[in-house]
Amino acid sequence: MKSKITFLSAIILSILITIVSCKRDNINLTEQNITEDYYSQHVMKRIEAFRLKIQSNYKTGTTMTLDTAVWNLEALLTNYGGYPDSASTDFILMKAHFTIPVDANQLVLESDVQSVYLQMVDSITAQLNSIAGNVKFLKFSDVQKDSIVGNTAYLTSNNGYGVGLILGLYDPFDDDWIWGTVGEEYGTPPSGNCDGTDFTSDGSGEIQYRLNHPAAVPNAIGYTDIETKQMIGWDFVDENQEPRLYVGTEPNHCMDIAELTENLNNADDIINTNEPEGLRPTNKNFISTVIIDTETVPSGTIFYVHFYEVSYGIPYFYND
Repeated sequence: MKSKITFLSAIILSILITIVSCKRDNINLTEQNITEDYYSQHVMKRIEAFRLKIQSNYKTGTTMTLDTAVWNLEALLTNYGGYPDSASTDFILMKAHFTIPVDANQLVLESDVQSVYLQMVDSITAQLNSIAGNVKFLKFSDVQKDSIVGNTAYLTSNNGYGVGLILGLYDPFDDDWIWGTVGEEYGTPPSGNCDGTDFTSDGSGEIQYRLNHPAAVPNAIGYTDIETKQMIGWDFVDENQEPRLYVGTEPNHCMDIAELTENLNNADDIINTNEPEGLRPTNKNFISTVIIDTETVPSGTIFYVHFYEVSYGIPYFYND
């Protein structure tokens, strides 16, 4: 993966590295730091042990629990095949489905886990190849156990991809945009800005871009226990019982800078506030989000809404 860093970006990156280095030199050995260090070391050792197993020949009949297999698959795919700490200009979420044999005690053969891992790698490769552009990469793979029917377990991997690598910044809005584009995930071109001079984006795309590029980028090198949560306008309301996320009735509604900013601030607050007041699961950090533009008819009236899929995980860090 290649990327160009401008002279200004290089200066900013140098400043960030200097700040981080100074902080590392003066780090306090608090209980929280010790806990984070222990967790990071434990996770890295566990992932490395599983990686070595994947690359070796398993002994016939060796098993692990299904839950352990799911955790290991997710961690290895994300942290050896992905770039979880990299920013991008866009974010895409894709799904893939798999099966694995399981016994009555929910144990799976390690050789079958190896086989599923290779299938998941192949699916990620195929999905990456289907995404247009030269700069594209896996940010994370959220592996979920969907169900068990008889002796078969059904798994889904929710794969998050970054498209267009950049140095993350949280830019202010400088234009008005149409609220969104229904069907954009299936290839419908973006609705563009309100005066019809720019069709490269839309309101939800501009909000999504900024949410995925905060000014302060976490220094985590990976995430475990990833989960993707969903939210829509009516899920969170203000003191007047009005939706805090975009809900409209006009198919071509223009979101001006003030409305875009309000939606961005509300989404940022909800995403980073622990549930139930917000969406964030306890002890997990925000990774990235995708906003899907959709229409819904709950009571005879067509509403146009921003539908959020937000991914979280437990971060782990380098131990110097």
